[in-house]
Amino acid sequence: MYTLGIEAFLAIVRTQSLSRAAEKLHLAQSSVSHRLKILEEMMGATLIDRGKGIKEISLTPMGAEFLQLAERWNSLWLETQILKSQGPKLSLSFGAVNSLNTFVFPPLFSAMTQHQPPVILDIHTLHSIPLYEELEKGQIHVGFALREQTLPGVNVERFLTVPMVVLRLGEPSDSNSKLINPNELDPNYELYIPWGPLFQIWHDRWWNPLCMSRIKLESAQLLFTLLQHPLQWAIVPMWIAKSALKEEKFSYYKLSDPPPDIVCYKLTHKYPKPSTLQSLTILDHYLDLLITKDFY
Repeated sequence: MYTLGIEAFLAIVRTQSLSRAAEKLHLAQSSVSHRLKILEEMMGATLIDRGKGIKEISLTPMGAEFLQLAERWNSLWLETQILKSQGPKLSLSFGAVNSLNTFVFPPLFSAMTQHQPPVILDIHTLHSIPLYEELEKGQIHVGFALREQTLPGVNVERFLTVPMVVLRLGEPSDSNSKLINPNELDPNYELYIPWGPLFQIWHDRWWNPLCMSRIKLESAQLLFTLLQHPLQWAIVPMWIAKSALKEEKFSYYKLSDPPPDIVCYKLTHKYPKPSTLQSLTILDHYLDLLITKDFY
């Protein structure tokens, strides 16, 4: 479509005058008339009635119909120019389990939103197994899971390994001040979170698996709200314990016989799309900063 002609047509309609349209566009009146003529030739019809001695213009039936199309075309053209001026944008589809997205990665997300050129983040919260499946299908570009699995199209590497500790009410200054023997913990007051098969084996060794906890959580998101009694306790990764200290009413303790450390695995596709490689490089930069600052 002839953009200069549409610009001239809209200016004439809005100012109701060829001369005023020329002033608005900083053009000679003859140039505006020429552009309109070319547009009408392309459309195969007269769009504006204009004659000698007529001060105000009027639209032909075809011009009235064309006006709506011209407005839409002009709006799209302006949006295109804005997009062009902003330069290239990057995107990254990011997936992780709930506890990581909630307690570990918010500083990462904040940093990436400030990056230039802009990175458009699409954040997903999934369980570990679906993370592998979505990544292999190309639905997400990078994932962070708490279980190791082998899939043909997925690279798996250890990203983070942290100890499991006991979280309970108490002064933050008490944290890590003593070792707790698992026998000291009353299972009736546990807020139980399933941290995987190895954790379950360890847990069953200390407490009867047939004695269900009063509160069982699928994720740790409600933990800070439900942990209200001094006898209550939960076993969590260190990244949750460190986050809890910010609430200034929790403390954490190491166990004399702790469960296996929890491992976070970074998942990427073996054959990433070229358009995502730059975004993944930027992500790795901020991940290094995150580890360096020891958010956990």
